[in-house]
Amino acid sequence: MDKKSFFAYIRSKTKCKVQAGPVLDHSGNLSVTEIDMVTAFNDYFVSVFTSEDTSSIPTAVTMNPGCSLSDICFSEQGVLKCLTKLWTDKATGADEISPRLQLQIKDCISYPLYILFRKSLDDGFVPADWKCAKVTPVYKKGSKNKVDNYRPVSLSSQICKIFESIIRDSVVHYLEVNALILDSQHGFRKDGLVCLTCPIFSIQ
Repeated sequence: MDKKSFFAYIRSKTKCKVQAGPVLDHSGNLSVTEIDMVTAFNDYFVSVFTSEDTSSIPTAVTMNPGCSLSDICFSEQGVLKCLTKLWTDKATGADEISPRLQLQIKDCISYPLYILFRKSLDDGFVPADWKCAKVTPVYKKGSKNKVDNYRPVSLSSQICKIFESIIRDSVVHYLEVNALILDSQHGFRKDGLVCLTCPIFSIQ
């Protein structure tokens, strides 16, 4: 039984959903129409966005060429396994393809997605829909009329997230196998080591 989905459903039935707006814009005027509220939220979220400084990126340490991660190898079965783990209560991204639908047709789309992922890696190209996200304002606390009392949540493509998870697991697998992560680095890591014989991917 999927406990997370169950409790998410219970929360959705017991809590009152907070509707965003109307909100005050940067001039102090109350925005009532949808386009005005979207503009007000967009102006605020853009103003607090942190732009990373890419002018002074440190040089990567040269590693043993025989111990490099030259490619990420995965299979159709690996993609199918990732599709099987989808949470059906997750929101859709800009492509409007729900995880519930993907889970129901997983046997039909695992091979096409495998071809798509492989093509994306080989060509170094990512579909435009994967770069887009639906930004939803989530109320935190305080006055509901102030945009700074909301935080943005980006809803991206579930298909892209599957692809990202395959790449992430492969990179983490490589780092663990080659002991490139110190034991003191325990944050943002799964409990235990990655299985050295994981069937989803291999290292080349």
